[in-house]
Amino acid sequence: MNNPFPRIYITHRDCPEDEQAARVTRDIHRAIPFTETAGLTIEAYTPTRVVVAVDDREALHNHVGTPHAAVLSLLSETASGLVVAINVRDPALPILRSMEVGFRRLGIGRLTAEAALSEDEAERIRNRPIGKIAVDVAVTTGNTAPSAETTMHWAWLPQSKLSLPASENG
Repeated sequence: MNNPFPRIYITHRDCPEDEQAARVTRDIHRAIPFTETAGLTIEAYTPTRVVVAVDDREALHNHVGTPHAAVLSLLSETASGLVVAINVRDPALPILRSMEVGFRRLGIGRLTAEAALSEDEAERIRNRPIGKIAVDVAVTTGNTAPSAETTMHWAWLPQSKLSLPASENG
C-alpha cells in the first residue's frame, strides 16, 4: 500500500484553478471511497492547507434537522487527515489516534472544514519516518462563527509497523 496523497497533489497542482477542485475530489474519492459516499468535495488541497466541504442535505441530518454531529466530525477528520497525508512519505502511513470535538452552534447549510499546517509542521512530517501531530480544524457554514472546533491527533509510521488486515484484492 503506497500513500497516494502526495501524488494527487503533484498531479493536479498546476492544472487550471477552475478544474483543480473537481480533479482532486475525483482522485480522493478513488483513494477513499467513503468520501464519495458521504458527498464530500475537496475545495483546497496543498501541503499546508486542505478544505473539505459537504452540501446540506436531509440524508445527513439529525433529529433536529441539522447536519449530524458525525458529519462535522467526518469533515474534520478528512481535512486534517489529508493535510497530514499529503506530507507523509512512503513507506509511512497516517493514522488517526484521537479526536476532540467541541460543538459550538448548529451547522445549517453547506459545511466547510479547514485544516492548516505551518511550513515547519509540514516539513517535520516530510522529514520524519515516525511522528505525531495535533491538527486544529474549524467547521463553518459560510462566514459565520464555527459550528465545531476540533483537534485531530494524528500519527504516521511505516506500514511495516502496522497490523493491517490482508487485502481482498491481492
